[in-house]
Amino acid sequence: MTIVLHRFPLSHYSEKARAALDFKGLEYRIVEHRPGLEQLAIYRLSGQRRLPVIEHDGKVVADSTEIALYLERTFPDGRRLLPEEPSKRLEVLALEAQLDDTLGKFGPRVWLRHALRDEQYLDAMGAATSPLFGAGLRAMAAVLPLAEQQIGAIERRFDEAERTLRATLDDLCVRLEASKYLVGDEPSLADVAAVGLVHFFKFPPSKHLFRPEVAGAAVRSIAEHPDLAAFFDFRDRFYRDYLQ
Repeated sequence: MTIVLHRFPLSHYSEKARAALDFKGLEYRIVEHRPGLEQLAIYRLSGQRRLPVIEHDGKVVADSTEIALYLERTFPDGRRLLPEEPSKRLEVLALEAQLDDTLGKFGPRVWLRHALRDEQYLDAMGAATSPLFGAGLRAMAAVLPLAEQQIGAIERRFDEAERTLRATLDDLCVRLEASKYLVGDEPSLADVAAVGLVHFFKFPPSKHLFRPEVAGAAVRSIAEHPDLAAFFDFRDRFYRDYLQ
């Protein structure tokens, strides 16, 4: 039975789950959802309102990590998301959890702060989506800097998010100096998580993008920062080698 992936198109957790499906070489189809009323259908399906969710062979699995672990158990042949060696396996799982807590949690805040200051990115997003969405981004671009200046708590939250995200990406660059992949010389769930969770900082040339026109659109202050080049170059290679 073909796997059905329910996702929000811009969700980095949804892209992490989709990347796991690609990495395992599985057939799947995507059902797009929008936040709001459509989450009632997600609740009826899975008992909660968040995406991603997959359906497979009568089973429903929610949460990007649980989806990856389900795929690993259910489809043990081919590429492995988790190493067989216990110490490496624990390291992969620990790093994946850390990435969820850092890139996953703080990535959207940093993306919002930097994307709204990048004219090229705003133009690309506006051209690829609806006029209403593009106008909304422009309105937020005008308001957010003023809000940060006026409300110190907002600025502090954005600063905290940026420090955490940069520290995580710096650590990933150091790891890639020492080995071919984030945990040793074989790809794993840690790599799948890392490349998927930075999805919106630089849209990959994937046939599964919500709009093909956004391929290559990048928040340049993050994705093209020279200190982070090692990671984003790795991310591009990983998509080319393992993902569609």
